[in-house]
Order: sequence, then structure tokens, then C-alpha cells
Amino acid sequence: MRRHQLALLALTFALPVAAQNSVVYDLTTIEGTIEALYHVISGPEGFEIDEATFHSIFTDDARLSATYITREGSQGYISWSPAEYLESVWNGPRERGFFEVEAARTVEEFDNIVHVFSTYESRWNEDDEEPFQRGINSIQMVKRDGRYYIVSILWQGESADAPIPTEYLPGG
Repeated sequence: MRRHQLALLALTFALPVAAQNSVVYDLTTIEGTIEALYHVISGPEGFEIDEATFHSIFTDDARLSATYITREGSQGYISWSPAEYLESVWNGPRERGFFEVEAARTVEEFDNIVHVFSTYESRWNEDDEEPFQRGINSIQMVKRDGRYYIVSILWQGESADAPIPTEYLPGG
């Protein structure tokens, strides 16, 4: 009986997660986990984040952090838990659409730890020709219980003073 319960528990953690629009993501792969991340934060005007899917891709103590340049020209930094991020940054339906896609990826992996440099492009509408912002998400992941979890994301948008290096662009 105990063996059966443990097997069922292991299978439950290995199952793909369904996100908005009934899309299923395979969190047993790096690719599926990254795909889930970008999809769950993207949608047309009025969309709301699927909170269950959003929380399912992170560890309980995960952090989402951003660097930026202040109006005075110095570097700023802010960090949230996934719950704080949803409450303070997203806080309900989006007033306008937001679509973020991965343009390029670099992966470093050792046993159960993974580091992904994921170059992103952000658009207001899915079919906008040019992104309004590009940048890099530095994503740390851990493989546990047969699947991947995001431990932290630190991102920085591209600027004239900090262009994305060629090696992190498509074809780079």
C-alpha cells in the first residue's frame, strides 16, 4: 500500500501542468518549464494570469528580481516572491495586452542545477512586428522530484548603454 501511495505521489509531480487556454506544459523538461513561464505571463487585453500554473513553476521560496536605471542614473534593484509579484506588479486583469517570447537561450547544467540565460522580446500585441522591449532573464532552476522548478529570475531590459551581447541573440 505504501509503495502504491509513493508511486502515485511521484507520478503526480511528474505530470504536465495545464495552463490558460488548456495548453499543457511538460515541467519534466527545461524547455517545457521555460515555455510555461513565458506563456503564463502573456495574453491579450483583459487577460489574467493563471495563478495556479504560475505558482506551480516556482519553488516555495522563489524570487523574481529586476535591475533598472533610476531617473538619477544609478542602478536600482527590486525583488518579489511570486505572490508579491502577482499582487504588486500584475494585480488583476491587464489593461492592455502583453506578450513576452523567448528569442534565444543559453543553458548551463550540472546534475540537478540549471542556469538559463533567456533573451526575451516583449510586445503589446502578439502580432506586433517589433518588440517594445528586449532583455535577458537569468533563470536559475532546480530539478527535484522528476521535474524542474524555477528558484529565481533576475532580469534586465536592454538599453542604449547596455545592448544585448551578440552571443545572447538569435543565431549568436
